[in-house]
Amino acid sequence: MVIPAFTMPQTMRVTSLRPLIQALTVTGLVILMSYSGAFSFDSEEDPRQQLRQDAVKMYATSPGHTVFGEYVGAHWCGPCMSSASPSLDNLKTSNPEDFTFVSFFESSSGGWPSDGPINRRSHIMSASSGYPTFSFADKQSGTCYKVGAGGTNYYDADYSAGGCMDSDVSNYAIVLSADHDSTTDEVTITVDSTYLGAQSSVSVYLFAAVTEKVGGDAYDNGVRPHHNFRDWLLNSGNNGFEQLTLTPNNPVQKSWTVPISLVRAAGGYTQFENFWPVVALMDGPHSSYNNFLSSADLDMIPLVDVGVSDFSISNANGNSGFKQGDTLELRVDVTNNGVDPYTDGGQISILRMDGSDEVEIASTGLSNLGVGSTQTFSTSFLTNDIEMVNLGSTSFRARITGLEGDRVASNNAMDEYAIHDLPPTPSQPAAISSTTIDRGSSIQFETNAIPNDMVDDTSSMNPILQYSQAGEGLWDDSWIRDAELLGSGENARYLHTIDTPLSAQIGDYDLRIKWTDSSGQASDWLVYENAFVLRNSMPTVLGNGDSEFAGTPTVKVDTDERISVFGLVMDAETPLSLLEIDSSSSSFIEWDPTNWEIVVRFSEVILDSQGNPVPQGIQLTISDGDDTNSGLLMFNVIENGAPRWSPIPTQSFNEGSSSSLGLTPFLSDTNDNGQQVSVAGISLELISISDESLVEANIYGQTLNINALDDDGFGMVDIIVRADDGNMASDTIITFHILNVNDAPRIDSSELEGIMLKVGEEFEYNLLEMVTDVDDPDDEIWVTASNLVPGAVMFSPISGILSASWQEAGQQIVSITMEDRHGESSSLDITFTVVDDLPLEWESDLEISIDTQDYGANPTVHIQNVGELELSEIEVRWTVCNSITGICHSVGTSYSLGPFIILPVGGEGLGAGDYFTLSVFAVDQDGFDRATQTQFKTFATKPSEVIESPEEEQDPDSTSSSSISLLTVGIAGSALLVLVALALGLAVVLRRKQEVYDYDSYESGYESQRQATPVVTPPRPPGLAPPPPPMSPKLPPEGLPEGWSMEQWHYYGEEYLSRRK
Repeated sequence: MVIPAFTMPQTMRVTSLRPLIQALTVTGLVILMSYSGAFSFDSEEDPRQQLRQDAVKMYATSPGHTVFGEYVGAHWCGPCMSSASPSLDNLKTSNPEDFTFVSFFESSSGGWPSDGPINRRSHIMSASSGYPTFSFADKQSGTCYKVGAGGTNYYDADYSAGGCMDSDVSNYAIVLSADHDSTTDEVTITVDSTYLGAQSSVSVYLFAAVTEKVGGDAYDNGVRPHHNFRDWLLNSGNNGFEQLTLTPNNPVQKSWTVPISLVRAAGGYTQFENFWPVVALMDGPHSSYNNFLSSADLDMIPLVDVGVSDFSISNANGNSGFKQGDTLELRVDVTNNGVDPYTDGGQISILRMDGSDEVEIASTGLSNLGVGSTQTFSTSFLTNDIEMVNLGSTSFRARITGLEGDRVASNNAMDEYAIHDLPPTPSQPAAISSTTIDRGSSIQFETNAIPNDMVDDTSSMNPILQYSQAGEGLWDDSWIRDAELLGSGENARYLHTIDTPLSAQIGDYDLRIKWTDSSGQASDWLVYENAFVLRNSMPTVLGNGDSEFAGTPTVKVDTDERISVFGLVMDAETPLSLLEIDSSSSSFIEWDPTNWEIVVRFSEVILDSQGNPVPQGIQLTISDGDDTNSGLLMFNVIENGAPRWSPIPTQSFNEGSSSSLGLTPFLSDTNDNGQQVSVAGISLELISISDESLVEANIYGQTLNINALDDDGFGMVDIIVRADDGNMASDTIITFHILNVNDAPRIDSSELEGIMLKVGEEFEYNLLEMVTDVDDPDDEIWVTASNLVPGAVMFSPISGILSASWQEAGQQIVSITMEDRHGESSSLDITFTVVDDLPLEWESDLEISIDTQDYGANPTVHIQNVGELELSEIEVRWTVCNSITGICHSVGTSYSLGPFIILPVGGEGLGAGDYFTLSVFAVDQDGFDRATQTQFKTFATKPSEVIESPEEEQDPDSTSSSSISLLTVGIAGSALLVLVALALGLAVVLRRKQEVYDYDSYESGYESQRQATPVVTPPRPPGLAPPPPPMSPKLPPEGLPEGWSMEQWHYYGEEYLSRRK
């Protein structure tokens, strides 16, 4: 079947055929009447229906070489979608290695692809009258130029006959490859072209295009074209195909790097799987019609291909690199990658590269190789004469030569490198904190080294670190822990911790370091002078802010109290018994170093304005023999007989939780004589909380309960508790440390629910504005976004913008992950609903009314919107096709739901076998495209006829004899009339070549003529159908031009609009 290509009216060659057509019409009626007479008496027999037979899928026989073709089709073309495209797919599927093609496809969304500067579609369609059109090997006539299609194996016979490829096709070979760089999302296409013939050189042109293996657009029935054209791969001037000069058996390589975004994911293929380059060799430029010499796509492989499949180098001692004098083992594998056994010989050589020169090490002959078979050749090489270089290597090459008929020269050699192994060079250690520390504390250094080769890195080398007092050279490592490897790659380094003892000498210390690599080679020692300083640790008086603080001691007034200084005084390197403690305060009596106690006596209790005792302090002076320090030690001074608090250590619990503390063990009480009494009668009262926004507290009995008020709040809080025995009371301060617990970042997802996108629409959202972290700055949160469709979702950590776009409809899940600098993370899945054309349903959304479908009628169609959708930008497309001829002869568009008239192009209404289809496209109130998922299809019907019954009965015998005689006469008459019809048809063809009638022509200045007189269409010869109209253009704002009819607007509206512009 053929769909005519729509064009503007042109001068046509027509003959005056009215008498002949009338004669043919009469002849046809006579033939029909003859058959009616012959078979009118068979109405009594049982009707039989022919069973439906499905087409059997055929597989074409390969011609033994590659075949190339080019196809042009459109989404609305019935034969394209039902025959041409399936035929090409079947042919490619059955012969993937010998057949390829390029499709130029008009899609419903994007129209025809832009194929400049080559303009191949016009090139192919030059001799065509409609769609589909397919050209084997650039042919414009003959069996290799196909206009129309039928069945699903329409092109098989011409393919098996050679596809009109050049007779020299066996002397050319193409190897095609495509490599995807995921970091840049670019694809590199490489083509190796080889001439295998006897001429000294040939000049060819490289036809090269990027196609989609399965088209991203579809026909109106959902079928997708294959090898759908997307872009050209051109010469450096971007004005034509690359011209190559080929000499025998010397491959010429050409490559291009293009973005993978040229193609779309479709048909279950990812973008890269759907990236389908197609190449061919032709003997002339694109501006002429040429002979095609060879072709290839990614399905095709060469017939003869012997190549180096592997080349390896190893050190005999097992090391990754080599030192001068090591022995290297070299091994090469040669494999037959072709489809035929190889028996024509050749040579395998292993060579050392000296600059660009090849120095042979060893060689051997190439054995016979079956398909897929491999030959291995090995040799040894002594490296005594190799000059070792920092970060250097020695290059070796495996090469095969003397091959016969090899179609791929690019794999006949392979290079490999043996890495030079040199000792490392150490770098100076770096302290990660202050280099001046107290004795008894620790200091840390990070170290790394330069490996000087490509064998080792920091992780494969081992450092040795030692220390010594400055300038003495007495090296030791007993203070140093085992080194810890941190990081990886270029950030790898070792962490050394030096734990200094309290007995160490104070002063400056030197460090030295040496490194050993994986092969046992050691560096020289690197000395780092005055790397760190040890100093004496100062004695201190502890307070509430120190974790070691035992709490404020309580003493009775006018009483000699012995107070242990453990937890009140500290020296990191000196025992308490060796300290000297003194004070000028009158409350200080003496220091007892043996028992670590000071003796104090306070003469009074100082009360605040509320009558509560106020803590009192003694300024202590502490000496460790080297240094002296001072500090204030506080005491709770209470009355005799008052309840007494023992020091309560600082308590801690995690943020968002709670804690309980029994206070009974910290209470004591005395009577008036100072004798201990039970604390059971002491009542406790909560006096104050230093930070009521952080915690709440209560006392139950003698237990203090404390709860954090905020899941994310942390810090220090002091709680004052009063003990009362009924006579006297005393207070104590209990310090609680609410610990910070790292929380994962959070996101407010309230605005990210129920998102619906159009296909191809880009969604953008600022994620960073919705992400928070209560523990760390928000700008330190690391956010990632992912989706199963590669490249569909992108997140910019700089701008914080999440962008998403999909080319196919469906439900998509985007996973958002947020991670803080501590490694805590949380995630969120966002659901996107991606839609393309939302459906319009014929019954629930649209109802159709048609006034008539009779033969000869021009139906008036009215479509009513009965659903709840508000539709705009309405477009109703109709076609009229004939089921007998298989040709769609009329097409049109209404920009409203009607009523509108379907006008078959012949001007005589619907004919026998005609049917028309309707498809509706619109935009709903939400801005989404809507389209009917199925075409409405209805057939023209024959007007009903009234048949009168015969008035008289006939004798059965006479009826039988009449039937036989009429049957005989009908058959004989039919045969005679068929011969007459054939003769008349031949006469029509001969006369059409002789007579010319020019109609429908008009001068370019029609506008001035229209103002003078109405436009009149010249009469057409009887029986000649007018040319098919284009898709009806939209009327201008002022309406139909004065004096024009709608039929004239159908034919000349486009030209009117273009001229007015």
